[in-house]
Amino acid sequence: MFYIILLTSISTILSYLILTFIYRILFKSKEKVSKFLVFLGSIGLIIFYYTPYSYYLEPSFHKFRNICKLNPEIYQANGGKLDEEYYNKVLKYFDANIDDFIKYLNDNKRNWSILRKRQNDRIQSSITILFKGSNEAGNIIKGNLDNISLIELNVWWRDLRGLPAGNEGTGFYLSGSRLGCSHFEERN
Repeated sequence: MFYIILLTSISTILSYLILTFIYRILFKSKEKVSKFLVFLGSIGLIIFYYTPYSYYLEPSFHKFRNICKLNPEIYQANGGKLDEEYYNKVLKYFDANIDDFIKYLNDNKRNWSILRKRQNDRIQSSITILFKGSNEAGNIIKGNLDNISLIELNVWWRDLRGLPAGNEGTGFYLSGSRLGCSHFEERN
């Protein structure tokens, strides 16, 4: 109930301000704004707010989609091979390459790593790589990418379309939804 009252009052005030701007500044009129036009404008703003918009209008969505195409399951389904070129494409988004990555793991005596990156406020990504093979010293064998046992790429895109939300009528904040790479997986 409170959400409806809030939405109606915000749209009415916004409609009044927009129409006042049009009347006074654009047309240089001294007349008052019609209450009927304010009412129609508020209904129009409510309808416009709930009109679905396409994700394809967002430039960050295209970058998100390109990163998701590198998800191992999606990449292999499109005919790609998990080779050195693939790993360099993925690690490019994390400002790394496969040679430096393996060198880093060897220097730290580890056979796994998680990299995280946040790009602008919309795209968050993380990659987990686990190697199964190592030599006697515990180092990963350089140049042998066949010993990767797990690669997991997680990418989330936030649409930043704010919705009023709160806790039992208090503490309002704007909330948006998130999409993951599963959005692009084919469903049977």
